[in-house]
Amino acid sequence: MNCRKCHTENPEGSKFCLECGESLDHKCPHCNNELPLSAKFCNSCGQRIDKPAELTKPIPVTDDERKYVTVLFCDLSGYTSMSEKLDPEEVKEIMGRIFGEISQVVAKYGGFIEKFVGDAVMALFGATKAHEDDPVRAIKAAREIHEIIKGISPTLEKKIGRPITMHTGINTGLVITGEVKLEKGTHGVLGDTINVAARLLGLAKADELIVGPLTYQQAEGYFHFEKLEPTKVKGKEKPLQIYRVVSPREKPTKTHRLSGLRADLIGRKVEMSQLQETLNNLTQG
Repeated sequence: MNCRKCHTENPEGSKFCLECGESLDHKCPHCNNELPLSAKFCNSCGQRIDKPAELTKPIPVTDDERKYVTVLFCDLSGYTSMSEKLDPEEVKEIMGRIFGEISQVVAKYGGFIEKFVGDAVMALFGATKAHEDDPVRAIKAAREIHEIIKGISPTLEKKIGRPITMHTGINTGLVITGEVKLEKGTHGVLGDTINVAARLLGLAKADELIVGPLTYQQAEGYFHFEKLEPTKVKGKEKPLQIYRVVSPREKPTKTHRLSGLRADLIGRKVEMSQLQETLNNLTQG
């Protein structure tokens, strides 16, 4: 059976998820009767059971396929304090709720959860189904995830003595993908794009969203950004230009920008990204 929160496959008969600790039973929203995950109707009140929004359906992906994706890493600050001051069952319940809500947000914007690692989340946008605005979708998802944590934090702060916050790193670029199975996670997703996204996560402070250059270039018509100092990151010979997401624009524009060129283009964001990356590489020698 698959966990409805993180979609990890669990052995039959399991009561809790092996990955995130979520209960593998759920309750009828009408009468609170305990039900198995497979229930379509409640056996107590007869009401139909609505399923949580599913992650994007699997799309066959050829082994070693090169794809442009946007990678999102979120990490929760305050998990250690929770673990130290709260009962393990309560921590498990809280994290299950957080992971579940994050999964729903990511799915809403057309991405999917690649994996949960401890108190961190990795999500991909564009790996199974590409959208012209995947970087924008990733940023919107991250902002909603941050709002979820802000909503939970006041209650937890009273219990653990400190707020909990989320910080996020987002990067867009080329990856190599293997077979994608959303019920088990994706296997064989590799590339410098993922490594850089993880580095950006490490640079983000509490409640910050830090993005790489290609994410910025494709999303700057939708959000205000603060240009930060070029930063040396592991694995890169030259400092990387990074940006902090400030706020959404009141009047988003779909106009594309390419180093001096400003023209309306439709359906060519991936090609523009590839061209921009090539130009960046040429200018850097």
